[in-house]
Amino acid sequence: MIERRRKGLFPVQPKPPQGFKDYLMNRCTYVLAGNATSRLSVPITPPPQSLSPPMKELFQEQEKERYRLRMQHVIEKEKLVLSVEQEILRVHGRAARALANQALPFSACTILKDEEVYNVITPEQEEKDRNARSRYNGRLFLSWLQDVDDKWEKIKLAVLLKEESMLLRHHNEAESLHAVQKMDWEWKLKELGLCEAKNKPVIDEHHVPMVHVSDDFDLLPA
Repeated sequence: MIERRRKGLFPVQPKPPQGFKDYLMNRCTYVLAGNATSRLSVPITPPPQSLSPPMKELFQEQEKERYRLRMQHVIEKEKLVLSVEQEILRVHGRAARALANQALPFSACTILKDEEVYNVITPEQEEKDRNARSRYNGRLFLSWLQDVDDKWEKIKLAVLLKEESMLLRHHNEAESLHAVQKMDWEWKLKELGLCEAKNKPVIDEHHVPMVHVSDDFDLLPA
C-alpha cells in the first residue's frame, strides 16, 4: 500500500515567485555565524582623531557595544525577511502540487513518515485518498488557491504587526544604549578634568553616536 502511494510521488517544480532572483535566501547575503565576510555589511566606526587617548579608548569600548546592537538588529531583520520568503515558497509549492494533483510533497520527510509504525495507512484511508484524487477538477483547484490567498493575507497581517513591534523595540534599544553611553562619556570627561565638574557638558554627536535604526526596509523585493 505504501509502495503504491510512493509510486504516485514525483518531483514537482513550482513556478518561482516574482522577484525570486532578488530574494535574500537566493542571494545568500545574510549574516552567518563564523563567516567574517558576511559581517562586513555592518560597519565599525573609527574614533574621531580629535579625541584624547583616554577618550579614544572609551569610544572604542562603546563602539563595540554599538556594533553588537547593530549586528543584532540586522540579524533580526534578516530572519524576518527569510521567514516571509520561506512562507511564500511554501505557498507556491502547495499550489504546484495541487495543480499536479499530488497530495504529499516528494520529500525525505514524506518517506520517513511512512516508515513510522504509527502512520500505517488503512484501506479506508487509501480509498478516501483515491476518491479525493478522482474528484479533482478546476473548481477544486481554484478553491485551494483561494485558501492559499486567505492564508497569505493572514500571514501578511501578522508579519506587519511583528515588523512594527520589532522596529519599535529596536528604537528603544538604540535610545537606551545611547543614554547610558552619554552618561558614561560625561563621567569620563569629568574624571579626566576635561570639563567643569559642576557643569553638564555638551557632548558631540560624533563622539557618542546613536545606533541608527531604519524604518524603511523591504520584506520582499519590489
